[in-house]
Amino acid sequence: MLWPVAIILAQAAALADGGTVQLRKEAGAFVITVFTSPAPLSAGPVDISLLLQNRNGLEPVLDATVSLILRDPSGAEIRARLTREQAQNKLLYAAPMTFGTSGKSQLDIKILRNGERTGATGTIDVAPAPEMAASYWSYIAFPPLMIVAFVVRELLIRRKAKV
Repeated sequence: MLWPVAIILAQAAALADGGTVQLRKEAGAFVITVFTSPAPLSAGPVDISLLLQNRNGLEPVLDATVSLILRDPSGAEIRARLTREQAQNKLLYAAPMTFGTSGKSQLDIKILRNGERTGATGTIDVAPAPEMAASYWSYIAFPPLMIVAFVVRELLIRRKAKV
């Protein structure tokens, strides 16, 4: 009777890698899953992680060379070599990148393992960069202004009461 509650609470407390699945493809002898963080994906600094698995059995592949080319909507290319050393989770290949523009970007993944080359392509949708805090100046300024207005009001009330 308590098992469903325990399972629900355990899921709520589980710590995940924090990435969002952007692409999952089967290519050659591999299953390739691409994760990005932060979520939602937006222009600016991004962590790209890749899980490489054998198609049969889905065991992680840990001895491949993985590279990635990202083509943004303007045609600019960003190249990166994904390594396990850069990943927090050592089952993943990862690299930090910076997306310059928003829109649909093309991913081109190249994998080299035991002399065999495999590749996969796909698209990911990159949202515009979040606005700067300066655009929220009115929200930030409102509380201090209300405090000053309250203090002035109290001073005027006390001054009137003395007269």
